[in-house]
Amino acid sequence: MSTPARSKNAGPAQGEPLGLTIDNVRKVYASRGRETFEAVKGMNMDIRPGELISLLGPSGCGKTTTLRMIAGLETVTSGDIRIGDTRINDLPPGKRNVGVGFESYALYPPLNIKENLAYGLKARKEPNADEQAEAIAKRLDMEDLLPMRPASLSSGQKQRVALARALIRKPPVLLLDEPLGHLDASARQRVRRELKLLQREFGYTTIVVTHDQLEAMSLSDRIAVMNGGIIQQFDTPDEIFDNPANLFVADFVGEPSINLFDGEAVVRDGKVFAKVGEGMVETTVESATNGQKVTVGIRPSDCRTGVESGLVSDVVVFEDLLEFGQASVEVRGTAKRALVQTPAEEKYEPGDTVVFAAPPARVYLFNAESGDRVR
Repeated sequence: MSTPARSKNAGPAQGEPLGLTIDNVRKVYASRGRETFEAVKGMNMDIRPGELISLLGPSGCGKTTTLRMIAGLETVTSGDIRIGDTRINDLPPGKRNVGVGFESYALYPPLNIKENLAYGLKARKEPNADEQAEAIAKRLDMEDLLPMRPASLSSGQKQRVALARALIRKPPVLLLDEPLGHLDASARQRVRRELKLLQREFGYTTIVVTHDQLEAMSLSDRIAVMNGGIIQQFDTPDEIFDNPANLFVADFVGEPSINLFDGEAVVRDGKVFAKVGEGMVETTVESATNGQKVTVGIRPSDCRTGVESGLVSDVVVFEDLLEFGQASVEVRGTAKRALVQTPAEEKYEPGDTVVFAAPPARVYLFNAESGDRVR
């Protein structure tokens, strides 16, 4: 027997993970008497079935607007969004078969938490709705909340309920906006681990919006780093940390932040060095020209002390963090301070001189004007 053709107005099939394609999508806000504002500028992403993607960036960069366009809560100015083979631009939210967990919890006040979780399942006449609600509550360590009403919950508890309600649908695509933002530190770690496990277990194609880089780095298969409505880099967490595409990505991703210095490229014997203040460090860059003005980036964790040549600096503050030390230093010949991670056995006092460098492959150069990576 042949399978009946799906209506062109039908949403994506439910019960299996589907890929998500965002093809040159733009979102422009325009109102009479005001200047137009382009919140999302020609976004392109091809997300594989079952993949977990994070949209990472500062407030106002277009992350949540993108999520709302996928969910159908914002119209798309131009471009296409497809779930599987279905173009969803013109489908109403209820036809898109996406699970949504936004920062605004949108819980039903008259219902207790168990009823809130089971409500959508019962509306679709799914069997064992109450048992499914109890199971997801157990997974997210919130069984004690089931008999309570939303008004009696803290913001963190409400966020956990909103997350559980999105997960319980087992949708082909799951959209989460700051899903852990209101949780305390211990709950955030526990729920983050459980979210990752559930995502792997059920295979949801998942997009998480966050400004928390630790959350993005630990959860994601790939991360789209956004700024000003544009994806700056879309890659694996390791690639984004180790091989940033530009100055914004290098500066935004990493804790503590990367050290950045105004510098100059020096080409000597076929090698490119970066001159910073009174010192120089070797790089693996090949395309820089002698005398080119650059921004030099060195991550604190990549710093090596006790080297013969490097950046000469004076210790301002030293912190003994047991596993390693952390020295705040002033780099001679610059007006910049830097953070240098040191071996546990090395101790410094304010005023001590420290010469530090980094492996050449871990010294990043960026165009001083555009911020693009110099490779």
